[in-house]
Amino acid sequence: MRELISFIIAFILITILNIFLRKSNKNFGNKVSWQHYFFRYMFILYLVVALTQVIGFPSLEKWQRLSRLNRPIFNPNINLVPFKDGIQISSILNIIFFMPFGFLLPTLWKRYRTLWTTLYQGILFSIIIEISQLFVPYRATDVDDLIMNTIGTICGWIVFNIMSKVFHKFANKTVNQPFSSDRIVTKFEPYLYIVIAIISSFLG
Repeated sequence: MRELISFIIAFILITILNIFLRKSNKNFGNKVSWQHYFFRYMFILYLVVALTQVIGFPSLEKWQRLSRLNRPIFNPNINLVPFKDGIQISSILNIIFFMPFGFLLPTLWKRYRTLWTTLYQGILFSIIIEISQLFVPYRATDVDDLIMNTIGTICGWIVFNIMSKVFHKFANKTVNQPFSSDRIVTKFEPYLYIVIAIISSFLG
């Protein structure tokens, strides 16, 4: 139920954002394809499912429950030693989990078709996730997860580049081609998606 509420909130907020961006693109004579909008919703769906189902992102409801039980909200369990227990199956799952992130960024935005910009965004999102684990009982903030998430982002980016060479025309339709006038909006658009997913997951 929480996941459904979170997605409904995210869907509404993303639709509002898309309406605003669509008007902005029209003003600059920049036509955005339906394929781009389709992958936008795929991206927010991935983020919400990742935060609510996979990560166990903290929520207002959980914090209220902990408060009623007189239990602390802040639950630090930190590992800063890489692979001290070896490589676990969860490490491989983290790579798979972050591959859609590395794939969808360059699918949607041209600036992320450079590895370093995608890598930076993947590290940032992973850091946000690991910090959030400090506020979830029985979860760990683990440097192994940060490393594996980063590898997953790179793998997703590589998969995109292979597929974009095969489906070159389709890849050009999914990407937003920003005009110089709306470059600032496009630059911060991926951050807005992450913020919306976090807000939706917390309130859901």
